Formats: sequence, structure tokens, C-alpha cells
Amino acid sequence: MKCFGALTFALLGLGAVAAAAEDSAVPGGAAMHFTGFGADTPGGRGGRVIKVTNLGANGEGSLRAALEAAGPRIVVFEVGGLIDWRKETVKITHGRLTLAGETAPSPGVTIIRGSLLVEAPDLILRHVRVRLGDGGDLKTPDWEADSISTNGARVKNVLFDHVSTSWSIDENLSVSGPREKDGTSSFVTIRHCIIAEGLDKSTHPKGPHSKGTLIHDFVHDVAIVGNFYAHDFNRNPLLKPNSTAFQANNLVYDPGSAAMHFAYVPNEYTVIPHPMLPPRLTSIGNVVRLGRSSEPRLRSAFSGVGKLYQRDNRFYDRAGTLVWSGTDGDRLRLADEKVQMVGQPMDAPRDFTPLPSSLTEAYVLKNAGARPKDRDSVDQRIVQDYLNRAGKVIDSQDEVGGYPKVAPTQRKLEVPKDPAELDAWLAGYLKTVEY
Repeated sequence: MKCFGALTFALLGLGAVAAAAEDSAVPGGAAMHFTGFGADTPGGRGGRVIKVTNLGANGEGSLRAALEAAGPRIVVFEVGGLIDWRKETVKITHGRLTLAGETAPSPGVTIIRGSLLVEAPDLILRHVRVRLGDGGDLKTPDWEADSISTNGARVKNVLFDHVSTSWSIDENLSVSGPREKDGTSSFVTIRHCIIAEGLDKSTHPKGPHSKGTLIHDFVHDVAIVGNFYAHDFNRNPLLKPNSTAFQANNLVYDPGSAAMHFAYVPNEYTVIPHPMLPPRLTSIGNVVRLGRSSEPRLRSAFSGVGKLYQRDNRFYDRAGTLVWSGTDGDRLRLADEKVQMVGQPMDAPRDFTPLPSSLTEAYVLKNAGARPKDRDSVDQRIVQDYLNRAGKVIDSQDEVGGYPKVAPTQRKLEVPKDPAELDAWLAGYLKTVEY
């Protein structure tokens, strides 16, 4: 196999995923590397190495203890399996952290029934899974956690890379904080993530609430690249007023009421001492494909009051018909009449050339999510559902097999004592889980 279009790839079945992994026509993850927007954060480089040696919810040797530790640190794993946080939110309040999930033995590390809240700068989180769910036997009314979110002005230079999130009660993976100018998160990259199956009719106090990603008011310089959004009813992503984002080569499948959209609610700004300015989105090379959960009112790939620069985006209807090709088709199937189109990119990373949208589907299915060479059964199913044009927005993780059941694994790590050798040592582990 030398080359193929994205649609051909998608129709070939799961075997095509393995074929794509060997095909140089579909690049590996390096294609999404760039500088700026937090992607070049140092994380914990130069700090001490902390080993996670058990799967306990807390205590010495646990992931929670490593996340809550102070000072520059690189977290590596001598264990693989499930970590059950039993409906707790774990906060990262100390910056200069690299969470290197690639070092865990197969099948890697999955956090269940827990939420991760980032409130610190200079972080790299990669190759972990957060599968929140409704709590199962701990299910209670009005629980409304995200799987992963950021909060506050201290959040700068943060990279989420090759992370899998699913079954959230609120958003799966969001960049957020107070509605304050210069008081919220900024310079954040979400790259190569699977952001899927936000729970709809679950425990959220507002009622149905299946959501992908929220970019909150005043959040700026967010890059969303190479991700797979699947079966999130909306917010794939949603941009609030005064926010700015760059979006490239994402695959959005089976949105319900909206795909990529803007929020503009004047009464939310009655007590905010700043003008409500339309959000700005620069969007290149993305693919939206409607599915079983997509409602008839979802007529456009982009919707709401906001400014949009777009190039080479594709939109397929429920029948699989390409209704916007990147340049041709029904203009309102690209963006509704509320969207203000602009002629030049407004915000974009440095040193980055997006892939053509003809490669987006194949690229994302190959590279997205935690440990794409070693995906867990949940991510495998989500990819297979896309290939089969199956799946839907769900109300509970129990509809798709429930929380994963994984036997714990363990191996000793020989960490280099010379800090100068540590980057190369980590790179060796990355090669075992990434293309």
C-alpha cells in the first residue's frame, strides 16, 4: 500500500489502522509538533524523578502523591493498570511537571472515577487515560466533574499530549478558569487526544450534558490539534467570549446539536467589567462527520457568534455525503449566518504546517489517544465504531461495557543517574507507544 485517501482508509476496517501504521503516507506524531501555545513547555525537565510504584489512590508511591509533590519533577511508572480515585478531584498546584505515562508497562495507566484539575504552570501530561464515568456503585445526584480541566491565571505553558478522556459528567477536557481578563488559563495545547463519549443524561444538575471541550471566557492561545472527538453531543470545542484558539487536523464524529461552535450570552456579562468580544478561531484541515446521534438541527460545521478563519475543512452529513469540501459546497453547511468569516489567520503556532484535510482521518485514527501502539479496549472500540460508522452519545459507561477490567502489571525502571541522559531515555519509551 503506497497511498490512499482518508475516506478510502476509513472504509477499509480495523485492518487499515494497522496498515496505516506502516504507511509513510500517513505521518507519525511529529507532524503535529510546533512551538508556542504551550507546546514547547519544559515541563519538569531538570527536576527529580519520582517513581509511581503502586496503583493506590493515595499515599507513598502513588500517582496522587507524585502529582501533589512540589518542585520540578518527572513522574515515571513502574506499574500499569487502573487507579480508582473514587470520585475525588486531584489538583496539581505545583508546576514544572512531566507526567510520562509512556514509561508504564502495558497496558499503561488508566484513572477511573476521578477528576484531574490543573492549577499550575509548565506541565506536560502524556500517555494517560482518565475515564470518569458516573461512579458506578458510588453514583450520586449532582456530580458534575470534568475528566481533566485547567483553572486559573497560574495555568500557562501546559501540554496535554496523547491523553484519552471519556465518560465525563461535564466536559471531557477543558481549558477554563474565572471570567476575568488576565485571570484565567492561557498558552495550552491539546494534541493527539481522544476526547469521547461525554455522558449525556447522567448526574449533571443541569440535565443532559455530554460535552467535549470548553474554552472558557478570556482563555487565550489554545491549540487543539490532531485530536479525535467522538460522540460528544456538543463542544467539539465550544469557545466562550474573549477567547482565542487555533484548531487543525481534528476529526469530529457524531456530534449531536453542534460540532465546533461559539457562545455569546450577553446576560453573562452584566457583572463583568469588560466588553464581551466575539471569540476567535483559526481552523484548518479539520473533518466533521455526522453520525447516529447528530440531530437534524445540526446543519453547519461551525455555528454561533464568533470570528472564524477557515481553510480546507470538510463536512460530511449523516448519509456520508461530503457537503463542504474545503472550498466547494453549500456555504451554510460550513458555517451558519451568525459566524463572521475573516480572510486571514488570527492566531496560529509557529513552525507548523497543517496536514491537508485529505489526510486528517487517517492521521488521527493512527496517532490519537494514549499509547496509540498499545491502545486499551475502550480506545480500540471507539476507533472501530468510527470505521463501522457505529456508536452514539451515551448516558452511562455501562452502555459500552462499563469501567475497564485490567490486571495490574509491574516492571522495574533503571532511570539514568545523569540528568543529561534522561531525555534520550524517555524518548526510547515514547518510541514504544507512538508512531
